[in-house]
Amino acid sequence: MKIRTLLVCAAVCLAAQGFAPGGLQADEGEEVLVAHPMPVYPGSVPVDGRDKLVRLAKDDLGAVRKYFEGQLKPGDSIENFSEDGEAGFKVLYTKKLGARNQTVLEVRVAARSEKRPPHQAFGELFSQVSSGRHTRAELTALEKKYGDIDSAYFRRGGEGGEDKIILARAHKQAHPDEGKLKAAGRRNKVSDADKADAKEFKRKMKELKAQGDMAGMMALAQSKNKFQAPPAGQLEAAKLAAEDRDRDTWDLWVKCLEETAAAAYRTRLEYSSDALKN
Repeated sequence: MKIRTLLVCAAVCLAAQGFAPGGLQADEGEEVLVAHPMPVYPGSVPVDGRDKLVRLAKDDLGAVRKYFEGQLKPGDSIENFSEDGEAGFKVLYTKKLGARNQTVLEVRVAARSEKRPPHQAFGELFSQVSSGRHTRAELTALEKKYGDIDSAYFRRGGEGGEDKIILARAHKQAHPDEGKLKAAGRRNKVSDADKADAKEFKRKMKELKAQGDMAGMMALAQSKNKFQAPPAGQLEAAKLAAEDRDRDTWDLWVKCLEETAAAAYRTRLEYSSDALKN
């Protein structure tokens, strides 16, 4: 008798907290359908350490779809979608509750479908072709081999996605003097003293012109040309820019493409919280 009383009390407590058996949940007196557990796609990884529900897979959309088609349970169905630059399918669970059917999402599987800007490495490699260091045929071969990384997904971490981390590292290696070049460019700006001298030169030139003193105007112009030096940092900036243009960075950017391709994933899976209880 005591055991029966305890079981009844436990059932009442669960109902009060909004839970009901059989994949149902009570919501203000009404039963609400919840997704049943679905398997984690083999080989998939979390997009980051915090979000286990969003996962990435190396396999293409067709292979992932075939896997889930073999995992369907009574009430499950697959629905195609195309939205927000992605296309794929959703695994849905439907069950009749009372007089109507209820449907919940179990997992959404997507691949990128929109055309995206080419990877920065291809622009850098094109510059190497334009400089005559490498051929267009070499670049075309790399575009064919690695062009699909533009539509890939990447795990998050550090300063953004893994692809951005790889790109930043390659950029730093390819342009080691970028910081110095920017600093030289800042020093290349006209100083307040130079601006004041230019203003005074313009005033004197205007005054001589009003007097009709052509000889004085010519003498003033010659003195300006004689003593005017390039702005500070101009020669250094020109030197650094030339060195940057003359540097052969082909192998660096090929390595960047190789590492990016190795870190790329073809599909993105997003599970509902109820479907990924395992």
